[in-house]
Amino acid sequence: MMDMDTKTLLKKFNIRPIKSLGQNFLNDNNTLKAIVDSAGIGNRDIVIEIGPGLGGMTSELAARAGRVVAVEIDKYLMPVLRENLKAFSNVTVLNKDIMKMDIGKDIMESEELTYSGFKPDKIRIVANLPYYITTPVVMKLLEQELSVECMVFMVQTEVSDRMAAEPGGKEYGALSVAVQFYSRPHKLFNVSPQCFIPQPAVESSVIRLDIYKTPPVQVLDRKVFFKTVKAAFGQRRKTLINALYNAGCFSKSKVEIREILRSMGIDENQRGETLSLEQFARLSNLLLNNH
Repeated sequence: MMDMDTKTLLKKFNIRPIKSLGQNFLNDNNTLKAIVDSAGIGNRDIVIEIGPGLGGMTSELAARAGRVVAVEIDKYLMPVLRENLKAFSNVTVLNKDIMKMDIGKDIMESEELTYSGFKPDKIRIVANLPYYITTPVVMKLLEQELSVECMVFMVQTEVSDRMAAEPGGKEYGALSVAVQFYSRPHKLFNVSPQCFIPQPAVESSVIRLDIYKTPPVQVLDRKVFFKTVKAAFGQRRKTLINALYNAGCFSKSKVEIREILRSMGIDENQRGETLSLEQFARLSNLLLNNH
């Protein structure tokens, strides 16, 4: 495993954190190991790491996993990654943008993995995500449905609160419902800004998403389900009936929407943040059936 000294590595390879990529390099080995511990990695697992940075976490992952595929968008980090990971024959580093990848084809069905003969027991994802792109990356990974066991993310604390939020609170929103449709979130621990170079202006948190093999609720049409969720939270200050009607994507009169809500025992003047995952599923099914 690499004895990570972030300041020394940055100076040695003449690397300056790129603000537009949201680069904040983790500079605390205890935190790094705690993140890897929380992923529960076995020696027959494959780990996909997003944003390996200088390779500190990658080396820790490689010491435990059967295979590690690290995806890094910054081409200027390739030399330091090659240097710091040269001792590990089970690591592949890809200089790619995760948002432009089909993870199933580009990683799991890649020639390198196929020819290696390695067949993983489980797939796990670990990532220290830039704050500006957290939600798009998380949703892309969830929606691709890769038979992943769990995902462990370091994200802005505010975002982890939203992922794990329960109905009724101000943090509860479309992201909460979407994440909880695909997984069971567990907030693990907070990470101080002092653990990074440069220090971010906000607190960070580590959250683990245990991925469901099948969602905990049954929906007749996922597109309609997510349209319903998006409509309900699209205008948070509006009542649920007005938010659904004004969304313009259900071809329903206000009277019809009122009747659907009434059949569910939901007051038309409630707001979207009061509905549970189960209620959103039933609501979307009724909107579809009454289409």
